[in-house]
Amino acid sequence: MKLISSIITCFFLIFLLTNSAFSAENIHVLNAWIREAPPTIKVMAGYLDIENSSDKELILLAAESDEYERIEFHQSQIENGVAKMHQQDEIIIARNSTFSFTPAGFHLMMFNPSSPMREGKLTSIKLIFKGGDKEDKTHTFEAMVKRSGATESHEHHH
Repeated sequence: MKLISSIITCFFLIFLLTNSAFSAENIHVLNAWIREAPPTIKVMAGYLDIENSSDKELILLAAESDEYERIEFHQSQIENGVAKMHQQDEIIIARNSTFSFTPAGFHLMMFNPSSPMREGKLTSIKLIFKGGDKEDKTHTFEAMVKRSGATESHEHHH
């Protein structure tokens, strides 16, 4: 009986160790905000930093929110002096690194808000990551709507 208990304990520890390399505890979202737009504008941009503190690369597959019809990943680039956006199917976040969605870089394109997104409003967003052999992993966070001029307020001390 003691041998069976030891074997079960070993399998349980192995299970915990293999799952912890890709658990939600290894995903941290920082500096999340959405750029306020006039109520007639039906597409908004979201910005955030995703910290991957695991020793495995993460693949971000999707983002969703009950407050938007859909959310896509886009990258802004200057091509021949013209700003263009390119939709991204997925975002790869290297192990032990931070990936930033920033103005004029990668960003979330958020389509058709269900209600006016005015400054100060909090929005819940769920990120969906590829789970390898297992089911996909998710991480939910809150992003605040801010005016464009207030975008860098997290860097200033008041």
